[in-house]
Amino acid sequence: MDEIRTTCPYCGVGCGVLARKEENGLVSVRGDERHPANLGRLCVKGAALGETTGLEGRLLRPELEGEAGQLVTGAGGRRQPTAANH
Repeated sequence: MDEIRTTCPYCGVGCGVLARKEENGLVSVRGDERHPANLGRLCVKGAALGETTGLEGRLLRPELEGEAGQLVTGAGGRRQPTAANH
C-alpha cells in the first residue's frame, strides 16, 4: 500500500510523518525526510504513532454508570430532549 504523508499530532512542531497500512493490518510510521520541521527524524512519541491507531480499548460512545455498576450506552441520547428545549 502507498504511504500517506501526514503530520504528527503530539506537539506544536508538526513533524512530517509517512504512514502505511501493512498487510497484517497494523500501521507503520516513519519520519518524512522531505519535511522541513524534522528532516525524517521522529521523537519517541512520533515513532510510536502506529501503536495508537487501533480501536481496541477505546471509548467509542458515551457511557453512564447504571445499576450495580453496569455501564449503560447511549447516555447522550437521553439528553437530547433537554438540549432541544434550551
